Amino acid sequence: MNFALTEEQEELKGTTRRFLAERLPTSLVRASMESTSPIPVSIWQEMVEELGIAGLIIPESAGGLGLGFVEAACILQEIGRGVAPLPFLVTSVLGASLLIQGNEDDPVIAETIAGISAGTVLLGLVSGTAEHPLQPSGSWTDAGISAESRFVLDGTQATHLLVALERNGRPVLALVPADAPGVTLTPETTLDLTRPMAHVQFHSSPGTVVLDADALEAAADGFDVLASAALAQDMVGGAERILEMSVAYAKDRHQFGRPIGSFQAVKHRLADMLVDLESARSVALYAASTIASHEDDQAIAASTAKSTCGDAYYRMAASSIQVHGGIGFTWEHDAHLYFKRAKADQILFGDGLAHRRRIAHLLGIA
Repeated sequence: MNFALTEEQEELKGTTRRFLAERLPTSLVRASMESTSPIPVSIWQEMVEELGIAGLIIPESAGGLGLGFVEAACILQEIGRGVAPLPFLVTSVLGASLLIQGNEDDPVIAETIAGISAGTVLLGLVSGTAEHPLQPSGSWTDAGISAESRFVLDGTQATHLLVALERNGRPVLALVPADAPGVTLTPETTLDLTRPMAHVQFHSSPGTVVLDADALEAAADGFDVLASAALAQDMVGGAERILEMSVAYAKDRHQFGRPIGSFQAVKHRLADMLVDLESARSVALYAASTIASHEDDQAIAASTAKSTCGDAYYRMAASSIQVHGGIGFTWEHDAHLYFKRAKADQILFGDGLAHRRRIAHLLGIA
């Protein structure tokens, strides 16, 4: 398999990196963490207008770009590099992947997909469990939807919520407007404030079925694979950036009349970080390639990427703080942003142990 990106994919990465560096530097990310106003939403809409990436994996027949998961991986890596609080992962990758499996003639689905491509629809993902997000989170009766979920991804800035529910004894996936009657969204205070989350409650709320029981069952395994592989890309981007920061600091910071990067202990730490990065980058790109080409081993590849990248990113983030010394522990420095993102990403959609167990199950050895 050729791991090299094409010229077009490299240009997509470069364009995204330049946009985020100019419009959403880490200083603005920190401001958004400390503010109740959704600063990145306006930036997301600018990004959609200039780069047109919101509908990247949506088929052209539905108004999207019709590109593959490798292109999505390019965007995810750059967002991870900037620890950017943008809705691309939940809305344009995970949410869009579910909606395009629904009935394309359904006007609600068609309108929502069009809104995703235009950047006007932002989705929040109500997860059943960390390892299986599409497990039902509540029930849907004649009175409406009754459910409650903590730590809903992108819940605070969502215009619509995707939630799996039990209806007539079977699971379905529902789309609920965030401003619908009976919906309460409360911002959560979490370790990683670069991923806005909300406590969501539904009290007899209305909704629309976008995937029936059969369609949801068919989508569930593929969704878990996509979520794991997508998060691996985010982690690779962040890991790449913290290595660059650490190397630059080791060259510039002097102690005892010489750069600290000349000391053997620092050299070894940076070398270990590089090994972690290269391993993570390889497995993440392999997972993206298997999904894009619909390979039979994509589930194993995705879980391998999630477990490998999660552990590598966390180790690298911790090492980066050590390399930076005292300044690495301060709020003003970016090191803590990556450390917190690394820890949160390591747990989200299942930790390394859960994915290694999944790999053993898929291989028939456990």
